Amino acid sequence: CRRGVCLVVMGMFIVAVLYNSRQLEATARLDFLWRLQARKEVEDMKEQRERNECLLLNILPAHVAQHFLERDAYDEELYSQSYERVGVLFASLPGFSDFYERKELAHQHVECLRLLNQIISDFDELLDECYFQEVEKIKTIGSTYMAASGLSPDRQEFEDCWNHLSELVLFALAMQETLKHINMQTGNMFQLRVGIAHGPVIAGVIGATKPQYDIWGLTVNMASRMESTGVSGRIQVPESTSCILVERGFLRQLRGDIHIKGISERH
Repeated sequence: CRRGVCLVVMGMFIVAVLYNSRQLEATARLDFLWRLQARKEVEDMKEQRERNECLLLNILPAHVAQHFLERDAYDEELYSQSYERVGVLFASLPGFSDFYERKELAHQHVECLRLLNQIISDFDELLDECYFQEVEKIKTIGSTYMAASGLSPDRQEFEDCWNHLSELVLFALAMQETLKHINMQTGNMFQLRVGIAHGPVIAGVIGATKPQYDIWGLTVNMASRMESTGVSGRIQVPESTSCILVERGFLRQLRGDIHIKGISERH
């Protein structure tokens, strides 16, 4: 009888050990799966953050994107920054609207947009060159390209505070050469009309779901007027800007007095 009881107890003990082993094995498997899932979620979050950073860097200057990445998630304060020494550029394609209308009548408007995309994309690629580190694309308005230099806060105190203005002019010259190359490929005869001015601006980001970095001020207005009253194939600048550029080895040709709407009236 005692032997039978011992066998029963031994059997129950073995069953308990086996059951406990199964439970431990199941728990270990679940723990492994949880760890695996947690690791995947962390990797997904890291990948998503990198995508967000890449997206921000595509639509905002690096220092502005960094500001938004580092600030508190609940901080909704408007981003703005004042600059005293900035160069502003506007470059347009005179006659492109008429060109588009002719293409549209011939049902070739998509080809026209492809051409414009090629031109703007090639201008954008110039900004990857080490020569134009101080130049920042602001936006395109139709077929007009807007860029600026001197918007990096950590470079505002350089000894040569207008070196970036030289970069902006060299960027405009590179844009002209790029357009000549595209004209040779496509059989067109477009020329850039460029206006550049220098001075103070205010920069900021407007919008929440679709943020837009932009700059404002009299300097922006002056650069825009320099472009609209300029000559195709040339870069037009105010006299004060030309004096800075001449000191840095650029040649200038004086046009004489030009009436600038909204600006000449104030003098």
